[in-house]
Amino acid sequence: MAYKKAIDRGWRREIIISKHFEGPTDITLGGYISGLMAVHLDSDTVEVTMRKPTFMERPLILDTTIPDRVFLYDGDLLLNEARPVELKMEIPEPISLEQAKKASRRDTAAAFPNCFGCGSARSENKGLHLRSGPVQGRNMVAIDWIPGADVVGAREGEKVPETMVLAAMECPIAKAMELEDIRKPEETAVLGRMTAKIIALPQVNEQYYFVGWPIERAGRRIEIAGTLNTQKNEILAMSRLTFVVLREGVSLFN
Repeated sequence: MAYKKAIDRGWRREIIISKHFEGPTDITLGGYISGLMAVHLDSDTVEVTMRKPTFMERPLILDTTIPDRVFLYDGDLLLNEARPVELKMEIPEPISLEQAKKASRRDTAAAFPNCFGCGSARSENKGLHLRSGPVQGRNMVAIDWIPGADVVGAREGEKVPETMVLAAMECPIAKAMELEDIRKPEETAVLGRMTAKIIALPQVNEQYYFVGWPIERAGRRIEIAGTLNTQKNEILAMSRLTFVVLREGVSLFN
């Protein structure tokens, strides 16, 4: 059954993003931003473009007054924009749940220890801990996932909220940038765009797994993609991510 959601639109409200949803140090996780905006569009497929770093614990404006658009502002500064799109992807031959488990790198430290998606400094119930690793014999990364009730903000037997699904999709797929030297170790890349399609929502405390793979690099732009799968290799969600490599000497705060 196609994913359906109730839409409440036509308003402009002040919101504050909790530091709980940190990604790179002091910046909101891009996947969480995407989920926060996607829920306000009547589409199962949404493209979210990150134009500026989104800081936490400060008043922001979420605007749904324009048809088929959602905007996030800091004062008059446009931070992010979301719109409905279509997403077509070539999906590699599937792997098994066991292969995804073997690829997991939960025992390693994360580059951003406090990241909601992959941070290794988080307690078990305060982060997703999605530190994926390379799949043996395949040009992809993967990790298994059992969405816990406390982490995703839902109860036993309920579906994982769309916002949390998109928040979870960034980090395990992003690890694909380490394949084929698509991103050099000394380079810093930030999420510039997430295009995600949700076919069905996963359920709390059920077993799933993520896979991710590289597509291409053109200049400072890196394209990767991935899916969220059930134990039976059914695809629940898919996403294409565009990362931008920062120029040497440039930081998120410049």
